[in-house]
Amino acid sequence: MIYRLLKTNMKQKLQTFFNKSNIKQTLLNTAYILFLFTLLYRFIEQLSVTYGYKSWQISEFLVNYQGGFVRRGLFGEILFFFAKNYNINVEWMIKIVCLTCIIVICVFFVKSFLKKGYSLYILPLCFFLGTHFLSHFLDGYGGFWLKRDHIMFCFLIAIFLGFNKINKLTIKFLFINILAVVAILIHESFAFFSLPFLFLLFFNEYKNRGALLAIALSFVFLLPSICTFLFTLVYSGDMKIVQAIWDSWVAVADQNAAEVNVHSHGMLSAIAWTSEEAFKMHFNVNFLSIHKRVFSVIFWILIIPVVYYIVTNALLVFRKDENVFTNKDKTILSSVLVFQFACLLPFFLILSCDLGRIIFYWVASSFIIFLLISKDKVEKLFPTFLIEFIERINRSLTTILYPTKTTIVLLMLFIGIPANGFSFESIVESSMMYNVLFILSRPFSVLYTLF
Repeated sequence: MIYRLLKTNMKQKLQTFFNKSNIKQTLLNTAYILFLFTLLYRFIEQLSVTYGYKSWQISEFLVNYQGGFVRRGLFGEILFFFAKNYNINVEWMIKIVCLTCIIVICVFFVKSFLKKGYSLYILPLCFFLGTHFLSHFLDGYGGFWLKRDHIMFCFLIAIFLGFNKINKLTIKFLFINILAVVAILIHESFAFFSLPFLFLLFFNEYKNRGALLAIALSFVFLLPSICTFLFTLVYSGDMKIVQAIWDSWVAVADQNAAEVNVHSHGMLSAIAWTSEEAFKMHFNVNFLSIHKRVFSVIFWILIIPVVYYIVTNALLVFRKDENVFTNKDKTILSSVLVFQFACLLPFFLILSCDLGRIIFYWVASSFIIFLLISKDKVEKLFPTFLIEFIERINRSLTTILYPTKTTIVLLMLFIGIPANGFSFESIVESSMMYNVLFILSRPFSVLYTLF
């Protein structure tokens, strides 16, 4: 009798263990944890690397106002002040600021997702954070986390929090514009993924006064930020300013005095690019570069719909309760994604070839909006024809590939987002599967070096 009970109990446990859904969940959890370990490992590995002032990782932070007003100069001017007066280690100051902002963004997303009951799988897998830490292929040292991106997104979070919590119009005007102006002076790309949606929000608040008046009031409310953005376009920089900036750092950072050319001082020299030079370079990299006889534009056409598909369906298929993330929520999130994508089109098309960070701009800004702005308010921002168009897109994608945990997981496993330039190798090397295999192979690499 006891033997039969034990046998039955053991059989039930084995059936439970080998249940397909349990196996899938266990494998997914294991891959997820290993992927997080990969991010942590590679981040720690990059943290200890010394890049130097002329590297592209550090040089873009050095832009200051010592040669006159120029785009992206505010952070560098503050950095220059501390370096000149307090003899700080500039590279470590940059690393500390970037690390702090990354932690703030991680805490914001994790807390927001847990509060709303959303699955955390999407955070590292859907391109919020992973790409910046996984990009080693450029020079073997990575360093894509050393960008102004996370600084700007801390400002974006603060602006939308202020929009929700500040009721007095004058204080709201000052708060939003001061933060937006500072962020734009750090990097002008902030305007693309922040000002258009803010304009929509203010238009929605004033639209009962008539469309023309609502447009005028919304424009006036954001006028300081818009003017600042236009100034950054006018004062884009030239070689004379770049040389003056480098000379200022030579004086305070014990660097060798040298004339700057277009390629000699990393991203600092990029300030001097003309509009024509920037367009040609980015257009060629984005669309006309060839990898394995395939033009890079093909990778764009394939990857962007995959990112959209994962982002719009992951929360739906991983939900624990039907009320946590509904089909209506999917439509609202999709609407924000399409709008933000349209606002970032200049970057997608001509202004940048750092593809991973553009995907980060697109997805992270859309989720910040989705998490912080009430769904009822967001739903009212978009016309009915746009909502219907987006729903048709979602239905078409669902018809092509029905969203399930299996399909989403497979896409997450094998589709990566490289930081700079699409190619077969870079897509594979930034995928979750590759990086899981990478972290599993580390012990064998250590043994190989020993023997």
